[in-house]
Amino acid sequence: MAKIGDRVRFLNATGGGVITKIDGKTAYVEDEDGFESPILLKDIVVVLPAGHEAAVKGSKIMFDQKAFDAGRKTDEPNKPEPIVEQPVPKEEPVEETSHGDVPNILLTFEPDNIKKLANTRFTGVLVNDSNYYLDFTFLKRSVEDRGWEMVFTGTVNPNELIDLVFLTHEDLPDYGKVALQAIAYKKDKVFSLIPPLNVVRKIDLTKFHKLHCFRESKYFDGQVLEFPLVSGGESVAQLEVDVRKLEEGIKSVPDKDLAKELSKKYKTEINSKRPEKPSSQSPFKILPLIEVDLHIGELTDSLVGMEPKDMLEMQLAEVRKTMNAHSKRIGQKIVFIHGKGEGVLRKSVLDLLKKEYPKAELQDASFREYGFGATLVTVH
Repeated sequence: MAKIGDRVRFLNATGGGVITKIDGKTAYVEDEDGFESPILLKDIVVVLPAGHEAAVKGSKIMFDQKAFDAGRKTDEPNKPEPIVEQPVPKEEPVEETSHGDVPNILLTFEPDNIKKLANTRFTGVLVNDSNYYLDFTFLKRSVEDRGWEMVFTGTVNPNELIDLVFLTHEDLPDYGKVALQAIAYKKDKVFSLIPPLNVVRKIDLTKFHKLHCFRESKYFDGQVLEFPLVSGGESVAQLEVDVRKLEEGIKSVPDKDLAKELSKKYKTEINSKRPEKPSSQSPFKILPLIEVDLHIGELTDSLVGMEPKDMLEMQLAEVRKTMNAHSKRIGQKIVFIHGKGEGVLRKSVLDLLKKEYPKAELQDASFREYGFGATLVTVH
């Protein structure tokens, strides 16, 4: 703020001087000739405050426009300021869990309002309960084009959650079948190689209308729907094998010889001689085929508090329950769908059947129907 005694110069005219009087918004400025001019305060700029004359070496009593302009030209107001590079924030080290080297990946749906399921919106969330980074793509089935549509692609950090999609009840019919493709890895350390994930999962859309299907989860504060994708390092849902050809109804596999060799490799023979087909006079009825899906997501709606061994025990208990229920139905065929994965569940199922049901005939189920992910049991 200008005051009496300040040396000023004019903004819109040549000249300047010393303020001798201020009246409201007007200052009276006396030049070196002693002539006083009224100037609006907004049209002047202070070049030397009152009382600072002695501090300025070679200062003049009155304002010198030429000296001021010469001094102004030596300034470099347009000189760009030096660019200061901001340090790149270091990525926080991953806090690994004791169980995280065996991946558990879930697709969950969190309602905005659990009390109004008929009208609420749902947030689809991918839960990465592992010590691995996941570069992934989340897809939904395209019914019209008989293909797949990408919904979300990105990277989720270890032991983190990421929102994938927001759905209303009108959107849900498009998500009856989803898929996850992912590559798992760690940064700046040695890790065990995990095969690329390619998981196809059916979503039971009726659960979105049933309050009891929403359960407490250790990953969320409220109740959610959980659909496991990878459990104990194994795909929960069966991988699709040559999807296009299966869907088009092609009954043959392109490389028949290869299929036969692979089928032999995984085949388990309990008896070297197959029983003869029952004759037309056989008292045994032709019983309908029974399918039992052992994927943990089909046996329970929640995995809260369950360790891999608990899941395996639940799956084996389902095998035992089914076999006991049909043990007297001679000729009954049962397909146990266990998936391919790392083979842990498959081996455990075969070991149980060999030990507890030694008379049963075991073999791989139809390659065209199940790939290498199921075992056919014939009760004897």
